[in-house]
This record gives sequence, C-alpha cells and structure tokens, in this order.
Amino acid sequence: MNIIFKENLRKPFQYVLGILSVVYLFFICIYSIDQFDLGFIPSMVGRLQQGQEMYKDFDYIRPFFTLIFWDFLLKWIPATSPYFILICRVLFIIQCFIAGLIFQKLLFDKIRYEISFLFVICFVNVFPIMPWHTVDGLFFGAVSLYFYKKKWLLSTLVFLAITALTKQSFFVFTAIMSLFILKDIFKKNSLVRNDIIVSGVSFFVLVFAVFQYHIIENFASFWNLVFNLSIASSFYDSSIAPYLFKSKWQSALLIGCLLMIYLIKIKKEIIENILLIVFPAIIFYPLFNNGVFIGINTLFLLLMVLFLKYNPSEKNIFFLLLLGWTSTISWGANNPTFLVFILLIKFLEDKTRFFGVLWLLSLSSFLLVRLKYPYFSESIFSSHYVFTKNIPAVSGLLIPEKEYDYIMEAQSLSSQYPNIVFLPGSPLLDVIHGKYPDRASWEMDVEYPQWKTDISRLNTNVFAVDEKKFTLFKDGFYKSTFTVEVMKKKKIVKKTEHFTMYGN
Repeated sequence: MNIIFKENLRKPFQYVLGILSVVYLFFICIYSIDQFDLGFIPSMVGRLQQGQEMYKDFDYIRPFFTLIFWDFLLKWIPATSPYFILICRVLFIIQCFIAGLIFQKLLFDKIRYEISFLFVICFVNVFPIMPWHTVDGLFFGAVSLYFYKKKWLLSTLVFLAITALTKQSFFVFTAIMSLFILKDIFKKNSLVRNDIIVSGVSFFVLVFAVFQYHIIENFASFWNLVFNLSIASSFYDSSIAPYLFKSKWQSALLIGCLLMIYLIKIKKEIIENILLIVFPAIIFYPLFNNGVFIGINTLFLLLMVLFLKYNPSEKNIFFLLLLGWTSTISWGANNPTFLVFILLIKFLEDKTRFFGVLWLLSLSSFLLVRLKYPYFSESIFSSHYVFTKNIPAVSGLLIPEKEYDYIMEAQSLSSQYPNIVFLPGSPLLDVIHGKYPDRASWEMDVEYPQWKTDISRLNTNVFAVDEKKFTLFKDGFYKSTFTVEVMKKKKIVKKTEHFTMYGN
C-alpha cells in the first residue's frame, strides 16, 4: 500500500517540513562532540591510512567490512584534514538517507520524498552521528532484503555475507535469511541475468578487498580477535533479556498481555488510534528522562505481535523485525530504536491524515532531545558553544567551550610529548593528532585484548590519564586494566586541568 497525501497535507506544508528536515540533518552534523565514541571508526581508518594492518597491527574485535567500507569512502581524505569528522558525519547521514529509501521501498510500493525524510529522522533519532558498524549492518542488511524482494537471489546472498562481516550479531540474521534464499534457489531453476552480473561484481569486490587488506595473511589474528570467547557476552543477556523485565512475574505478565492482544478480536482501527497516542508520548518522553527512551523494546514486541495479527503475509516486515532485533545483540545499545518508529509508521499507514503531524512531532521532538541531551556532551542551553576552526579533524563543528579547551590542552601536551598516549580511551584525540602508538584507541579490556603486549613495548611513553573519564572505566564490564597498570607502575610527572601525566 502507499501512503497517500490528502488535502489536509498540502504541498506548501510538505515543502516547509522538507526544508526543516534538511536544516535539522545539517545541524546535527555540526552540533556537539564527544570524547568517547565519535572517533572510534575514524581512528581505525586513520590507522589504515598510515599503513597499519587490521588485526595484525591493531586490535579490532569485529569482522572487517565496516573498516574496509569507511576506508574506501574516506580514501582520499586524510584523517588529520580539518573537516574529517564533519565529512564522516555528512557521509553517515547520506548512508542513513539511502537506508531510509530502501526501507521505504521494502514497506511501500513507491518512494515519496516526504516519507524518506521522516524515515531518516526516525532512523538516526538520538543516536550519535558517526560511522558505526551497527548502522553498516542495518544498511547492508536492508540492501540484501531489497535484492531479495527483486528475486535477485545471488546478490542477496553476497550482501548477506557483507552484512555478517560488519558485526557478529548479524551472523544470526544472515544465517536465518540464507535458509530462505537457498530454499528459493532450489525451487527456482533460472536466474536473472542482471542478478548474475551484480552478484559477480559484488563478490569480486569483496574477495579483492579481503586480499587488499591482508585478511588472509592475518587470518589467525582475525580469528582470535573476532571469535574470542573470553570477551564474548552471554547471548541471552544481550539478545533476549533486554526485552524482558528483571522480575519474572512482570515478564510473564508482558508475555501474557501480548498473547491476549494477538488472540482477542480487536478492530485494527482501535489499535491504530491507541498507537497514535503512544507515538508522541514515547518520542517526547526523553525530554523528561535525561534523553533516554523508555518502552522501546516493549513497543518492538508489540509491533511484532500486531504485524503477525494484521499483516501476517508481508514477509518484508518480519525480515526487518529480524534485522532490527539482531542489530541490538550487543554489549550496549540493546534497543531497536533504529527501526521501531519506522515500523510504527508502517502500521499506521492507513492514518494518512495524521502523517504530517507525525512528521512535525518527530522533527521537533528529536531536535529538542538533541539540543538538551547531546550524546556525552553538554547542552547548548547550559554551556557556551563555539565553532572550531584550524584544528585537525574537527574544524567546522559547534561544540561546548569546555570541549574546545579540552582538545586544545591535549594538542599542547601532544606537542610537548611526541610519544604521548591518552587514556583510558580517547579515539578522537588520536585522530586529531594522527598518532596511534598502542594497539587500540578504546583501551578498555573488551576492545583491547592484547593490551599486555603494549605494557612493556610502550615503557618509555608518557601517558595522559583523564581521571574523570577513568571513573567510568575503573571496573565493571568496560574496565581498562591497561590504565590501572599505568597508574600503578608509573609515577605522576605533571598535572594539568584535564589530565594527569604518568611516566618513568
């Protein structure tokens, strides 16, 4: 079915919302900065640009395709060029927009730019704007589903393989989808000519990349890092538990309610009216909850039940539900927020007269949440913001003055101590300085399995520890034993406003 715009959503209103959407997407590309996640994939690309080989020269505990993908996109843009992070963000938004177009193609018969803008706004919502292996998996997973819808089965298999090579959790999606593909291949004797061409070229590019990036040469290191059971988390804890309550009776009650909704005869229009109230309540709730959503996982389960009840024949919906679920199998970000609002819009497609309102509510809500609760940063309402300029990698960004001072102080220290290592995890600073002395820019144990080899190798280096940040990595799952050992074995040689320097 198509979402058809009626007279209540007139073209001028559509154009205004379209322009506001473009302004919003541009704004989130320049707004705020964080010292935790933003530089992670860019730091890996920076290492590759300097000739390092993944798995051999630095630790990366996921499959390799995200690094290959982003290294290709940024091939002719040095990581220390002034606008590197801004370019990464713009490319990320373009990637998400293309993903939104594909989602729309999977869920509706035609592509309309209005839906495309709403989908990309809902897709990126409050997540950090940065290259991310989870988004890459969703992107290539969507491409594989698009080829499956076209009945290009060989191309589907190739892109399922690429999806699996972005993050381990997508192994589940690829394995299940491959069963459907193989069944269809055995049923269907003839293959589409264009499918053979596209799949052949794609497979050749994949094989070429594997050799170009020395994956075969470093296969033992690849295997040990990517399939390291000692750092693997429980499958149940990361895939099933996030959708249940801690209390067994509450979980039982949830399952019981979902079963009742499925079994009891309820007009779809009643459910739609309820969800029209739930939609704005959920997207505005983070404004009153420190920027954190609530009920997303339960809504995901509810949508799964509702589609089973009212749209049981639309396979693409359930494939997207599977893709969304596997994307959340992770140490963090176990919420399927990427797709839940998009699937909610699909369920409400008959309520076309409310579409413009949903678009406006989504745009205003996500903008307010970003302004008030930027990811690991200070709000523009509570801190003085400045535009960065003439700084490697991060020029052109609108960031808190405190973050600007933090970066400038780190630059000064990097000039004084050429062999400096920033701890307990500052990938953005590594990108800015173009220095990658240790095997990981996230020095937490789970991301840095071979940290012990660096303790002796970096004996003469100077270490700058952000002790405020270190409290987050002192113990627990994300602990940084490397930082603990440095602070224990080295002596303090200098203190600045943001860092404590350790050396011999």
